[in-house]
Amino acid sequence: MKKKLYFKCLLLTLLIFACSTDNIEPLLSDEESSEEEGENNPNSEDTSNDFTTDSFDGTGDLVDYVVNNSNALPLVSRVNGRYRAEVTDNTDNVTLHFNDEQGRLDAKLMSFPFEFIARNIGIGTLNDSQIAPDPINSLYIFSGVQVHVETLDSFNSAHVVVGHRGNTYFTIEGKNTVDGDSSVNDIGANTVPDGRADIRIVGNEEQTITVYWQTPNLDYETTADNWQLYNETGTLPGTAPTFGSNVYVGLITYAFGSNGIPFVGTCDAVQMTEQ
Repeated sequence: MKKKLYFKCLLLTLLIFACSTDNIEPLLSDEESSEEEGENNPNSEDTSNDFTTDSFDGTGDLVDYVVNNSNALPLVSRVNGRYRAEVTDNTDNVTLHFNDEQGRLDAKLMSFPFEFIARNIGIGTLNDSQIAPDPINSLYIFSGVQVHVETLDSFNSAHVVVGHRGNTYFTIEGKNTVDGDSSVNDIGANTVPDGRADIRIVGNEEQTITVYWQTPNLDYETTADNWQLYNETGTLPGTAPTFGSNVYVGLITYAFGSNGIPFVGTCDAVQMTEQ
């Protein structure tokens, strides 16, 4: 009798356990859960990269930038939380970045791979940096981002700038300069109707760059970006410079000729990360 009761209890226990295990799902750690979610959603963005952001807080000199050719554009500073570069004199095209002309560059030394974003960068008037100068006739006035080889007196760089390009107004210009020979194009007129944009440059593992842009995302801390490849390829015209493992990446403002002067180059913030 005792044996029968024992086997009945054992059988009942086994049945209960078997039914329970059918409904048990493996518990994943937070790390395992996020990895699986990322694999199942190819459009999810990796937000783990920690950006260093310079919002140009306050008023005064830029902080911790390497400056090349400061005399070409002496009026560069932080003003009320923005980068501000005043172009009031372009005698002998002193501010120009073209062929073997190198104006002022305010930059950070970065190592590949990297990412550099300039927020709301472009051109404005002396009275209001957020109002683009009216284009009259042919004029070349810009502000944007340059990637320069580590040797600053070398004429090898790439840049993406926002402004008026000849009779192509409110555009973004891309330029490669190799040994003092520049190749240049743009993305067309009225593509950035405010004369400002967000510029994103990705430095790739193989020491090349991919360029993106968008109309300014003024709420970038809470609103997703909508990046577009420069001219649908992300590459700049002509032959790209041969970059080493380190490059200087930073802000430039310049003009060609005197039409359109004075004006200011403006930028709300830069974000940087090295992987």
